[in-house]
Amino acid sequence: MSWNCRVTYRPKNPLEGYTIREVYYTEDGEVKLYSRDPITAYGDISDELYEDMCMMMDAFDKEPLNLDNVDYKLGITY
Repeated sequence: MSWNCRVTYRPKNPLEGYTIREVYYTEDGEVKLYSRDPITAYGDISDELYEDMCMMMDAFDKEPLNLDNVDYKLGITY
């Protein structure tokens, strides 16, 4: 299973806004799951924090992920 950071949004709840989450994929590249809460950058040392921030910045290279659509495809209801 692979993963990356993605910009996400939830149209049904516009107050949630846009966030960055970890998103996990099947071998076919389909979204399998995502982190429940938005992520924050972290590192034990400044270099690790920098790498974490770079991964989060890479999320802006992809189209934002509509979590309402993902939940529908995965059969998730809240």
